[in-house]
Amino acid sequence: MADAVVMKLLDFIRPGMNERQIARMIPEFFEEAGSLGTSFNPIVASGPNGSMPHYGGGRRVIEENDVMILDLGGRHRSYCSDTSRTFFTGNPTDEQRKVYEIVRQAQAAGEAAVQPGATGQDVDRAARKVIVDAGYGEFFFNRVGHGIGLAVHESPYIIEGNDKPLEPGNVFSVEPGIYLPGEFGIRIENLVAVRPDGTGEALNHSPTDIESVCIR
Repeated sequence: MADAVVMKLLDFIRPGMNERQIARMIPEFFEEAGSLGTSFNPIVASGPNGSMPHYGGGRRVIEENDVMILDLGGRHRSYCSDTSRTFFTGNPTDEQRKVYEIVRQAQAAGEAAVQPGATGQDVDRAARKVIVDAGYGEFFFNRVGHGIGLAVHESPYIIEGNDKPLEPGNVFSVEPGIYLPGEFGIRIENLVAVRPDGTGEALNHSPTDIESVCIR
């Protein structure tokens, strides 16, 4: 359902809309997809607002050649979802393309680290290493993820210091980001479930390649 909402937003969003207008439509899109409601108040953070990971929302108008983070989730049979995608209106700059690809690689590295015996700390380190090695470590200052289930934030937390092995049935987000103050932010988030054999399965499948998230 969350993937369906993401794809609908790609068709819906256009320059000239403001953040609040877009955020107001997300619950409606979830209802159309069959959800019982949203799991949290959706976030639409555009331009420099995207540089704040916990942006509270506003009325900034989406511009041509803009960048925005969308963070959203629905409910189904009392369980929550949570996903983030970064969209571009028009053509990303060279810097935005570079940062986006670093985050995409970090997100993939975090997912790949979900292996038998891995801990939340291992997943955090795998994703974070990509960003640090690329020279953007100071601009990624929050945890890589959190557990999700009946609550939108619960254990296991994907963070340095959590050395408890992940267990089959755990579901959690892998959501690295880079946040450049006053400029823009990039975040990509999938939910990952731990299979019975200890490996990870991504539960979100909406595209993350940069051409697919550009609104033309």
